[in-house]
Amino acid sequence: MKKVLLTSTALVAFAGAASAEVSISGSAEMGIFGGTGVETQFFQDIDVTFTMSGETDGGLTFGASIDLDEAQDSISSVGSSGDCTNFTTSNGCVNDALDDVTEDGGVAIFISGSFGTVTMGDTDGAMDWALTDAGNIGNPGSIADDETSHAGYLGAYLDGTYDGQIVRYDNTFGDFGVAISVEMDETGTMDTGYALGFKYNAALGGLDLALGLGYQSVDGNMGAVKGVAVEDAIGFSAVTTFDNGLSAGIEYTQFGGFAGADDVTHLGLGFGYSVDAFSAHLNYGQYSSDDAAFNAAGGGDDITGYGLALGYDLGGGASVLAGYGSSDNGASTTDTWSVGLSMSF
Repeated sequence: MKKVLLTSTALVAFAGAASAEVSISGSAEMGIFGGTGVETQFFQDIDVTFTMSGETDGGLTFGASIDLDEAQDSISSVGSSGDCTNFTTSNGCVNDALDDVTEDGGVAIFISGSFGTVTMGDTDGAMDWALTDAGNIGNPGSIADDETSHAGYLGAYLDGTYDGQIVRYDNTFGDFGVAISVEMDETGTMDTGYALGFKYNAALGGLDLALGLGYQSVDGNMGAVKGVAVEDAIGFSAVTTFDNGLSAGIEYTQFGGFAGADDVTHLGLGFGYSVDAFSAHLNYGQYSSDDAAFNAAGGGDDITGYGLALGYDLGGGASVLAGYGSSDNGASTTDTWSVGLSMSF
């Protein structure tokens, strides 16, 4: 899941620039993890993000960020032109966002003004931007993301159907927000994917309400959900956050089947609660379809799962986190768990 990081900042002066800033943020995690078919073992992870921002003389803001643990995408096979293709490592070919203008991994660049914001790179598509995933409702997180890794979880909708490099325009008008995004097939053989998203947020006397509506379309030869070929998705989410620390929400998405395939539906429910330094989260997800290709390993049964996360804030950027995820495809059940310490810098 995405982590909110504290930053230490260095100010940099550039000739002709109204202002510029470069900041470094980071996180580290250590603990233990295990689960079905996984030997209990130690867990450690570290992440560093560079964020750069500036402002033009005319008041436009611009910036970029790079997440170092996602910036290098290893690629297999070298084409006749010397470029890397496909997505594994071989032939000594390494392709990453630092030296390839077509790669998005860990990099996002934006420019913003009164017209709205345009973002390119490793960023959410308009549908994902508008809807609130069940796993993002009052979730303190876990070191191994167990609560958002189960088989019933839906996170990015149809983002990443192509190469993951997304361009999104978004703007807000009071309590309303709107976005449109595009993801292209860099080979030019598939239809370009696009998405639309709409948000509404309101404070209603003792609770905050967040509504989201989204639509996404991709080439049916590329899109797939749980073994079923799909060509589009439409969904909504509704989340309420109460003054007493309780939050709850629902997300529902219908994926349109491609070339005669039946639709796939997804239901997500999320709950969160926080009091003082303690926070807890629970989410449930269910995929369903009548298509013959859906969940062949599970005999066509619904694919379900749930996740649990607990957190205790120690202050200063350190937290104790525990996570659990359980998956059921009708034929078998699996689970994962983790517990440890998370540190933000």
